[in-house]
Amino acid sequence: MSNMGFAAFNDEGVGNVVSFVAPKSDYTKEEFAKKCEFESDGYYKYGEIQEGYCRFYTTAPEGIDIDGGCYGFCDKPGPGAFEVWYVDIE
Repeated sequence: MSNMGFAAFNDEGVGNVVSFVAPKSDYTKEEFAKKCEFESDGYYKYGEIQEGYCRFYTTAPEGIDIDGGCYGFCDKPGPGAFEVWYVDIE
């Protein structure tokens, strides 16, 4: 179970939105697509909706300049991981 909600992931330290992400437990694929369309408001173009995993990192991974923790992608299910929908911003 996640507390993340719908999120815009930024690239490391630059602040450009690179992905929209949301827990699969909170959105159907269709709901996620509508939310992405609403949030992009014609400003962002995005690719195909994909499935993946995220987790909360209590300490930000190396190279990410954030005090405290943050959500990020992980390669596979594991402790603290949850399924997400995501779409890369073009």
